[in-house]
Amino acid sequence: MAHASHIRLRRPRRGLRLLVLTAAMLSAQAYAQSTVGDISGLAPEFTGGEVRIRNLDSGVVRDGRIGTDGRFRLGTLSSGRYEVTATSPSGEVRTGVVTVAAGQTTSAYLAAGGSAAATLDAVNVRAQLGATIDLGSVESRTTFSAEQLNALPVARDITSISLLTPGTVASSGYFGPASFGGASAAENSYYVSGFNVTNLFDSLSFTEVPFQAIDQLDVQTGGYGARYGFSTGGVTSVNVKRGTNEWKGGFSWTTTPDAFRSRQPDTLRSDGTLLRSYDNNKQDSDVASAWIGGPLIQDKLFLFALGSLSTADSEAYGGRSAEAPRKSGVSTPPTSLATSAEDYSSNNPYWLLKLDWYLNDNNHLEYTGFGNNRRYHYDKYTANYEDDSPAAEASKDKYLGRLYKKQEGMTHILQWTSYLNDDLTASFRYGSMRNKNGEYTISPDGQRGEYDGNIESPEGSCPYVYDYVLGKRVGCAVESSLGIANGSNQRSTTALDLTWQLDDHAIGFGVSDDVWKSTQGSSYSSGARWLLYKDYARKINFRTGGDIKIEQRSWYLEDHWQVTDAFMLYGGLRNDSFNNKNGDGQSFVKQDNIWQPRAGFSWDVLGEGSSKLFGSIGRYSLPIAANVALRSASGSYYTNEYYTYDGYDPVTGKPNITGSLDGGANDNVVNGSDGHAPDPRSIASKGLKPYTQDEVILGYEQKLQSGNRWVDGWTLGAKLTWRRINNVIDDTCDSRALYNAARNAGYDLSNWDNPWEVPSGLPGCWIYNPGEDLNVSLDVDGDGKVDDITVPGEELGPKAKRSYRSLTLTADRQGERWYASVNYTWAKLNGNYEGLVKSTNGQTDTGTTSDFDFKELMYGADGYLFNDRRHSFKLYGSYDLTDEWQLGANLLIQSGTPITCLGGGMDTFGTEYGYTGVFHTCNADIEEVSKLGSNGRTPWVVSFDPSVRYRPAALPGLSVQFSVINLFNSVKPLQVYETKFSVDNNGAITDYYNFEKAKYYTTPRYARVQLQYDW
Repeated sequence: MAHASHIRLRRPRRGLRLLVLTAAMLSAQAYAQSTVGDISGLAPEFTGGEVRIRNLDSGVVRDGRIGTDGRFRLGTLSSGRYEVTATSPSGEVRTGVVTVAAGQTTSAYLAAGGSAAATLDAVNVRAQLGATIDLGSVESRTTFSAEQLNALPVARDITSISLLTPGTVASSGYFGPASFGGASAAENSYYVSGFNVTNLFDSLSFTEVPFQAIDQLDVQTGGYGARYGFSTGGVTSVNVKRGTNEWKGGFSWTTTPDAFRSRQPDTLRSDGTLLRSYDNNKQDSDVASAWIGGPLIQDKLFLFALGSLSTADSEAYGGRSAEAPRKSGVSTPPTSLATSAEDYSSNNPYWLLKLDWYLNDNNHLEYTGFGNNRRYHYDKYTANYEDDSPAAEASKDKYLGRLYKKQEGMTHILQWTSYLNDDLTASFRYGSMRNKNGEYTISPDGQRGEYDGNIESPEGSCPYVYDYVLGKRVGCAVESSLGIANGSNQRSTTALDLTWQLDDHAIGFGVSDDVWKSTQGSSYSSGARWLLYKDYARKINFRTGGDIKIEQRSWYLEDHWQVTDAFMLYGGLRNDSFNNKNGDGQSFVKQDNIWQPRAGFSWDVLGEGSSKLFGSIGRYSLPIAANVALRSASGSYYTNEYYTYDGYDPVTGKPNITGSLDGGANDNVVNGSDGHAPDPRSIASKGLKPYTQDEVILGYEQKLQSGNRWVDGWTLGAKLTWRRINNVIDDTCDSRALYNAARNAGYDLSNWDNPWEVPSGLPGCWIYNPGEDLNVSLDVDGDGKVDDITVPGEELGPKAKRSYRSLTLTADRQGERWYASVNYTWAKLNGNYEGLVKSTNGQTDTGTTSDFDFKELMYGADGYLFNDRRHSFKLYGSYDLTDEWQLGANLLIQSGTPITCLGGGMDTFGTEYGYTGVFHTCNADIEEVSKLGSNGRTPWVVSFDPSVRYRPAALPGLSVQFSVINLFNSVKPLQVYETKFSVDNNGAITDYYNFEKAKYYTTPRYARVQLQYDW
């Protein structure tokens, strides 16, 4: 955590107060854009003079004026060490050295007296913890420096670091990113060097740079200004390292061997027999990095380059079957000992290049480029447990083949910054990101299997087949489903930002144009999934594929107005426009002028720079994820067919079909996905309101001053946060409601076979605002003319609700040899809508989960949401025992998540649609509502992570670090299986003997060793 530096020399209390207030007034621009920082200061005896700063790393010089009040400011500065020199009109000179961190304001106080060129102490920035309270910002943010990132005993990824900050919790194991302030895992934005690297296909992933390339990581958890959009959760920004006038380099090797790793406990089924054993699982990884940076042209052109190679290997065994179809109405636990196994191997080379060219003191051109070429594969096996006892272990049986996957990425960011005059700065940025992905399988006999994205591709010879009678998979399929063989995601962004210091106003304005393109799709292996029961076979055909495009345009205007020395007002306005297009370039959802006002204040209550009462209020919006178009706006298949059969092919597993079950009476098309591409005009409700959330924050910070050294220097804080979604965008698939509305309007619907399934050619789901009327244009009666149909909102289900309230208490201190950060958050999250993704059933269909598909699915859906962790206590820090030895620690104590009971399917609550196992009902024999989150909670989580680092004086630059994650191996369930039973279209009930058993655990204890040398 980088904090503002302070120049110290015989500073009177009044001077300190004025210094802090000056920094508050002039800090706004740095905090608004976390790729740069500011220097603001006070030279009361140098009024009317000049100030010059020189970057000690690059030699770049900037000049400025000292105002009549003694204040000065130089903004939009690259991070690094700066020499600050003030010259009075009479020629008197004072000099000091400070360190600037991106997103922070460094304060300088220069007083007259002493020699003509007194040199002030330089203060090295380590973290934000000991910083003077920032009176010029209303944002909730935490900033981590490269030194701190390298020393923290946590997993080395962006999400793990962000989980240290107040108000963040780990999301479901189905996903990856953290939950910020009650939002789902798919509602965050991620930046590298000011460029948004979030994957807009599903918003569940983002581009990361190698850990050793990070110069600073900035995490904003709330109250962020109008410059930031596309997020109702949190904003994470990474700034990469850059070269200086001195050649420097280094290398590191980090290893987490399997020998230092513990295992999850064995998991038992509800009948007391073994569900899954982790005893034979293995996992290890290594990361090697090397870097170099320095001047290509002294004081002008600088380079930083890094290369890294990450490797990982693992061996994992799955669990036994827990699904038991009832036979003659009787539930019997499955007895099969079959499971699956896989060996995983990954190789990920990564490169990064940073170039900085200072054309002159007023113009800076910089390039950031990085890319990777990850290749990984899974060797798939059938496996068996030796018996069903709790101590049983699994072993491999038949080799099925290998699944190959690739992920390639290339990102280029070009930015030009021009200091047009002392008060006006312009910044132009262009960013381009292109990622490629693909997968295919190779069978033991060398046959290649892949999906080309064409939904009309013929079925292959090795579909995925699961035999419920035997309780295991059969046939030759290597994997159950495959992603597209040649997928891609592309993003390009052009942005212009202006900052203008106008007297007491710091005004910012910016515009951006963003284009996202995706080519994606997926299919079951060989185009089909077969489920074999005793008396019938079910064939599922699920395929998606297509091209997608999103156009986004935004602008913002903001002002930080220093009303008085002690009081600052912030006002901002953001405007976003989104245009989602299908593969033919036709718009199916277009939203213009999404207004997002934001305001805040900061008040130094005591007037001494040691106190801050602050507040913010704002509206935030989200775009529609690109993946929505694959099902909603493009042709896709999702069908169920039921057959009678007599055995199956011993090689392929395909059933020997003897006829259609009940004459095809149970066959159905899910959500209208019969392969036809719907008319783009018929997909979304007219007058669709944007997805918006409101946020209110009120907080207070106080820096303690005391003669007691254990009390002095602590910064204490308290903050209240309230968030509430206003409107969301999801889909409804209730064709029954559309049928009834059209019939009531007088349309002849003889072209419909039944109200629960739309005629061919019509979309089966429609994008709308839950709780609002659905207004769509489509040919509902099949006469060739487009009809305008309005479906009343009350027929489709309730309005989406999500409310988050929290109280956060913080205590931070930076000492000479130690720092500590402590925070506690009480939070309450409730409603009927988790967000863009759904944790209870692991649904990653961002923005189109099963919520609101039918109003009956929302019976009992209002309650405590999955990310509701009521209590979170976090502590981390470090202590330098000597110049050679350093200790670090990270502690997490957190309450559990709510548990929900799900079930049902065909005929549940009177529905005639086969949504299996997602209704809020818990008893297959008695139809009753089981409220969301009403089945207790997962256990409390406690994890303590220590580290020790040794830096031998005899070998300068060398360091060895040993970290233990979860030292006491406290392993608890993070998430449990929440489906108790399901009913398929044929009326067959299946019971789940893994209900409320652990699906994901906290990470078991493991140790990490890092060897690093810097020169």
